Amino acid sequence: MEAQLSVGEAGEIAHALVSSLARDLGVRALSIKGPVADHYQLRSPRVAADADILVEPSRFSELCESLQQRGWHKRVGRATPVLLPQHSVTYIHSDWPCDIDVHWMFPGFFRSVDSAFDALWIGRSSLQLAGQEVAIPSRAGAAVVAGLHARRSSRSNRHQREQDGVDEIVLREFTTAQQREFLRIAEAGGALWTLRDLVLRLDYVGSLSDATAHEQRMWDLNRTYLEDGSAVGWWVQIRAVPWCERASLLARALWVPRKDIPRNSSDAVPRWRDALAYQINRWRRGTRAIIRYARGPKGEYRR
Repeated sequence: MEAQLSVGEAGEIAHALVSSLARDLGVRALSIKGPVADHYQLRSPRVAADADILVEPSRFSELCESLQQRGWHKRVGRATPVLLPQHSVTYIHSDWPCDIDVHWMFPGFFRSVDSAFDALWIGRSSLQLAGQEVAIPSRAGAAVVAGLHARRSSRSNRHQREQDGVDEIVLREFTTAQQREFLRIAEAGGALWTLRDLVLRLDYVGSLSDATAHEQRMWDLNRTYLEDGSAVGWWVQIRAVPWCERASLLARALWVPRKDIPRNSSDAVPRWRDALAYQINRWRRGTRAIIRYARGPKGEYRR
């Protein structure tokens, strides 16, 4: 990768690279978000720091292995509790100024991962990026993805603006056929409940109950506390385990071994001084997050 490439240029080449790898493997893959949302004018244009790719779930590992063979690798770090299921893996490369996020699912779809992917794949289109045709969802499919992404955080002004923008485009600019396709994709993927405010404005008359009560609770918790990292996830998990397991889980939550501190290179183990500074910053962020959680809505979130 030439050093003079901008992040935006590198991102487009990354989309083209993954598309080419997928084609060679016979794997279905869709470029999503970023340049796709820009192409369909679903948001104000901006440069994406990563390339997001949605891969058919059963072939996800093959595509990741192909990336790894070309020098892409995961960031160092340990698994932490999450409020929503892990949905992607981020790959980095020392010679590239952008990341590649490979998704096997997209948050907000609550039916099977295969059903959600197939619903987006059926009406797919294409977009030329870095001189190569890459597969992308239809405009309706891209709007479903953009709508779900915008709804992941209730405290982000940017996400709220993007949600309002996508909703208005679907309501005011989409043809009747595009609106019906939007509803079909949401229904097939299990995103009717997640997109319910927009779905109801489209006069949908079916059931919106495609997410269980637990899935709804976790989605709402994630929307409210997304910016608080894993702190609320740790807290929810600690409260859910038997008392005899809580002390060890709390210790894991409070202390990250030096070898597991997030970083790009596995060789660059932080010095003790840097590791302690990292821990102190975590404790400060975590304390603020738990205080916000404790002061948040009562009832459903407290169970």
